[in-house]
Amino acid sequence: MTGPEMLDWLRSRRSVRTFTDAPVARDVLERVLAGATTAPSGTNRQPWRFTVVRAAGVRARMVAAVAARVAELAAIIARSHHADDFGSYGDFFHEPLASAQVIVVPQYRAYPDLIANLVASGGGDPGRFSTASAMQSELVSASAAIMALLLQAHAEGLGACMMAGPMVARDELCALLGIEPPWQMVGAIALGYPAGPPPAQGRKPLDRVVTWIEEEP
Repeated sequence: MTGPEMLDWLRSRRSVRTFTDAPVARDVLERVLAGATTAPSGTNRQPWRFTVVRAAGVRARMVAAVAARVAELAAIIARSHHADDFGSYGDFFHEPLASAQVIVVPQYRAYPDLIANLVASGGGDPGRFSTASAMQSELVSASAAIMALLLQAHAEGLGACMMAGPMVARDELCALLGIEPPWQMVGAIALGYPAGPPPAQGRKPLDRVVTWIEEEP
């Protein structure tokens, strides 16, 4: 695959929010997860973990938990002058999960701040430096794994939607799925075969997101 061909393929990926009821085979899911684990990570710690929910009953309980928390939010916001702004927006927090045949819940774990400890052992002030905690290396690594998962899902003909919305019910979902410290949930991914081609979403032009430094000051 050439560079331009790769770019065209990347641009063909969409966030899919509606799915058919066709099941996703276990071997396909294993490739999707294997794709995720090809991501780079700080000091190769690979600080990620994934809970893959295929059981329909558990998926329904996840959707219900998120919908309940969204309803609480909506009731509170309805008392403010932002009621119209929220509107049906909260539905996006859980609707893609409802038709997904699989829900993947990515997690990461933070490690002790070794750099801060090294600075302190030399009598320095770790607060003067952006040490490992400020770098958020483990979260960055997990984010890279999520993107690799989405791309492998696209290559398998699956649709996927990475969702931050389910975090409103983080405590309930973690209890339901047995996610405990030091592991931290990072949203949820709705996964399945697309019910139809989603519309293309615009992308900001490069001149709005890229700063070029090509000459010496």
